[in-house]
Amino acid sequence: MSDIVRGDPSTYPDWFSRKKSTTPLIVSRWVPAILVGIPVFVLLAIVIYPTVWMFYHSLRDTNIQGLFMGNHEYIGFQNYATVVGSERFQDSLVHLAQYLTFGACLQVIIGTALALTLYEFVKSNAARTVILIILVLPMMLPPSIVGVLWRFLLTPSNGAVNQALLSLGLIDAHIEWFNAGVSLWSIIIADCWNWVALPLLIVYSGRVSLPPAVYEAARVDGANQWKVMRRITLPMLKEVIAIAFILRFTDAFKFVDLVYVMTSGGPAQTSELPTYIAFQRGIREFAIGEAAAYAIIIFAISAVLITLFLKYMKRVMKAQGLA
Repeated sequence: MSDIVRGDPSTYPDWFSRKKSTTPLIVSRWVPAILVGIPVFVLLAIVIYPTVWMFYHSLRDTNIQGLFMGNHEYIGFQNYATVVGSERFQDSLVHLAQYLTFGACLQVIIGTALALTLYEFVKSNAARTVILIILVLPMMLPPSIVGVLWRFLLTPSNGAVNQALLSLGLIDAHIEWFNAGVSLWSIIIADCWNWVALPLLIVYSGRVSLPPAVYEAARVDGANQWKVMRRITLPMLKEVIAIAFILRFTDAFKFVDLVYVMTSGGPAQTSELPTYIAFQRGIREFAIGEAAAYAIIIFAISAVLITLFLKYMKRVMKAQGLA
């Protein structure tokens, strides 16, 4: 026994002493290089190179002719000064704040409420599946199709939304959904209908994964359903809800297609968002340098806001002993 402890090779079993196969698991030394190199190449091609290219042209007076002829000049941060000092850009930031508050946040709130209602009050698995499929269907539609659909639904004269509101007695006259001051709300309504299913699916999946033992203990202690929801379910779903919010928050900074189809930023630029202006300046007006500056500024704003939100969530969870 002491020889075995000391590691005497003669005491090892026969199966351990047999010669092992010398065939390597990786046949060729190029396999690791290929497995690592392909993702790195894709990352360079679709993320790093476009970002560097965009920053390079944001410092130059690049237009469509200068882009192909190569005669653009270095102008420093003049494009950034033009963007930040533009009243159009400042108004678009106000529109973005409105969309984030009443669009992205509202989608997460509605999606969370629908997910918890579906899980808590619909007991049949078949009925849950059918309802989930119905609720997820709008998310399967392209935003351009959603924009066309809601443009017809919100038609002031004979649109289905105005007719329904008139029939219910909620309004006395037709609402001009595409007038100044209202057009952005029409976009928010359409976007909520299109994407509320995303936070719904995320929160529903999180609720399904919660341990049943916690709820059994709460029922034994006599907690009613509202207390269980407020004291157990929502605190345990904080991280999941935060993920849903971040996904919708980041999508707000690339929100172009629905705006273009429904209002084209109008009337009088009252429904423009920063990304839509960047699209207009770069793709339609060929001011490549200024559009690149828009993109860099939008990226910086989104990065700062998401970082602050993550720090806030970490502080909240740490205070509750969850992180």
